[in-house]
Amino acid sequence: MNLRYVSYMSVQTQVMSKTEVENFLFKIREKNKRLAITGVLLLIQGKFVQYIEGPEEEIDRVYKKIKHDPRHNDLLLLDNGYLENRQFTNWSMAYKEVEDNHIKSIVGQKDLHLDDVFLNPTEDKTHPVLKILYNFTKTLSS
Repeated sequence: MNLRYVSYMSVQTQVMSKTEVENFLFKIREKNKRLAITGVLLLIQGKFVQYIEGPEEEIDRVYKKIKHDPRHNDLLLLDNGYLENRQFTNWSMAYKEVEDNHIKSIVGQKDLHLDDVFLNPTEDKTHPVLKILYNFTKTLSS
């Protein structure tokens, strides 16, 4: 089985309350368990950054649905590819709100200016949000 991963950023079309986020996560976790998808969802400065991994066919199908989901605006693909081993073996969908002081401790600055980062992407995969995502991944999987 080919393992594939996708990470993206989007803006919510409506700001969700804490209860709405918890209900949404419950549904997503149950669905992901059935599809053998694992990953993480981060809320950073009002934007969602998600990383999902799993069987190639399922990841492709889920990402296609996400692209057409009216709850997302300005969806932007950050990274994708293939894996030999999962990063989130035991997480159907981890969730974390990333505070500004956490951002500063990882990337050395408080404000990421996410729109600038993604409207002017660099060729390498070391831009600040991916650093935060992978940093968080390492803390969960270690």
